[in-house]
Amino acid sequence: MASEVPKLAVRPGATDQSMPLVEFARAAEERGLSGLFLNEHTHMPVPHSRSQYPGGGETPIRYGRFWDPFVALSFVAATTGLEIGTAVSLVAEHDAIALAKAVASLDALSGGRVVLGVGWGWNREEFEDHGRPANQRAQVVAETVQLMRRFWTEETPEFSGSHLRLSPSWAWPKPVQHPHPPVLLGAPAGERNFARIVDWADGWMASGGPVSPLLRETFGDELERLRRAWEGAGKDPAVLQVTCIHSGTDRESVRRALERGAGLGVDRIVLSYKDEGRDAALRLLDEAAAGLG
Repeated sequence: MASEVPKLAVRPGATDQSMPLVEFARAAEERGLSGLFLNEHTHMPVPHSRSQYPGGGETPIRYGRFWDPFVALSFVAATTGLEIGTAVSLVAEHDAIALAKAVASLDALSGGRVVLGVGWGWNREEFEDHGRPANQRAQVVAETVQLMRRFWTEETPEFSGSHLRLSPSWAWPKPVQHPHPPVLLGAPAGERNFARIVDWADGWMASGGPVSPLLRETFGDELERLRRAWEGAGKDPAVLQVTCIHSGTDRESVRRALERGAGLGVDRIVLSYKDEGRDAALRLLDEAAAGLG
């Protein structure tokens, strides 16, 4: 499958000690990038012996310093024309009704620029601090998305699930995007997660592990399995969205990722990097722009 060159966005490991976020966002826009995405941890419990940091070893302290993505992205939206998104938001750690209103407000005020990547997170203790057992993470994420979809699309939304409920309600604003901002599940490839995408998401936010998706030989086969499941459920293949998180930030890696992404029909590539200060951030953006060509 071939398509246009994917959008190229960036996900900085931005914290309160990084290059100022609005300055970084403006620099990204000046260099031709299409969007800015942020990840999320509400806090980082110390210790968290039941939760292994995905990168191996000790969890970096910056994981306790990430911005609230929705507050931070509102500043980005107000000062640039960039697409804004989460990669990913731990939506089950929010009040679902309040989050639905926040996302709708951000989409309306930004003129329809929100992309909502969601996931259940790797840190069990973090989730449990929000009042539910860790083994309910995936189920609460699913219900949160289902409740928010009703909030965004129905005149008098209501929802009743095993974990969440919304009584028949007045609920505005509605998002600008129709029917609502895209919701992409950030989760590993696999039949169970593909079934979740088909059931309640608008697409896949494929992330790495040791190797970025676009560098995996198996990624094309994974996409085909997802597309077969999507079409098998009677859904239009044209509306399935695929975003890839890519950790290669030099110009050649960016160029190759864009080339393979276009060949596989990927919609968006989000370059991910660990914050190392202003000079490193600007070098990354320059490399991305060179790779974009």
